[in-house]
Amino acid sequence: MTFAALAADLPRLASMDDILFGPLATPWGDFTDTYATVADALEAAEEAGGILSCFSFDDSGEYERSLRRDADGWRYEVALYPRQALRELVKTSWLDADDHDHAAEQLRHALAAYVPESLRRPGLEAVQRQSTTSVPRIGWAQSLPVAGMQTWEDVHLAEKQLPLFDLAPLADGPGGMCEPLPEETFALFRAHGLAARACAGCGAPVTDRHPHWPGVLVSVENEFGPVCDRSRLGGESPQRVGHVLDAAQARPAGELTGKEQKVQCRHCDAHVTEQHPDWPEVWTEAGGYCRPVCAVAGSGCDDAKEYDLVDCVYPHVPAGGDSPAAAAIAAARQGGYFHQPRLPSFMESWAQ
Repeated sequence: MTFAALAADLPRLASMDDILFGPLATPWGDFTDTYATVADALEAAEEAGGILSCFSFDDSGEYERSLRRDADGWRYEVALYPRQALRELVKTSWLDADDHDHAAEQLRHALAAYVPESLRRPGLEAVQRQSTTSVPRIGWAQSLPVAGMQTWEDVHLAEKQLPLFDLAPLADGPGGMCEPLPEETFALFRAHGLAARACAGCGAPVTDRHPHWPGVLVSVENEFGPVCDRSRLGGESPQRVGHVLDAAQARPAGELTGKEQKVQCRHCDAHVTEQHPDWPEVWTEAGGYCRPVCAVAGSGCDDAKEYDLVDCVYPHVPAGGDSPAAAAIAAARQGGYFHQPRLPSFMESWAQ
């Protein structure tokens, strides 16, 4: 098939979303296709018990748009959620807490205080919304009445005036994307009664209460998990040593003696040992970088589940053994672990 013939079969791009995302479907586009008018969505929200939500993210932030019924009638709400290191601080602080219900309230107050006074506006509040995991989804929200709105263009024009969108740069953290949070942010969370612990080596928020890594310091926002990048301590970064809470605990990566017991991980092909000097009582690769992270394949999940995911990496599980992660690994293989974009039917048929 020639390029010209192939191009003739592709749909015409009619909107800015089409130009930006090409053939990829967007959750909000799916939502407005399903509910062509505001009235259609309100009818569905009524049947759903008073709430109808759509989660999606783009370059500016992670958003949840909802129709919610309160005492004064129906309102359209936009919630903005932390991401990158700030979201990781929210998750690890909650996991570290003894009282999770109280911790969720503390996190709301911490995020409210995190907003500079110059950006605080009436109706802008820190909220907790439904999550797809046990870890709560906490962020900032603002709403407006939908009375009189008929089309989604009416809603779009109205929401453009919400001061909430001024907070989008803050949701990435004061340092911006991929930058460690400043100590002042950790201090703010601690001032609200939260643990808010940072690795002294890489600056990542960490917890040792992750359900799949009990007693091991891990980050929950990227593929490194229990592995520290010691760039903040200077020198070479071995990327295979653990997080530390005190810089004095940092030391070069140890070496295996070759005499350790080795067994095969039940979920991947790696041979692992429980006797590595840097990972006591943790099953770790017996060669190479000696990472304690299992290579588990997965595919596809929607935006909301991908946002709420806390199982950033899984530990090795020895053949014949078990761990709290074993069941989750099996579920990941069946239900999807990594985010993959959805392709419309014409792309699927073309690929075949």
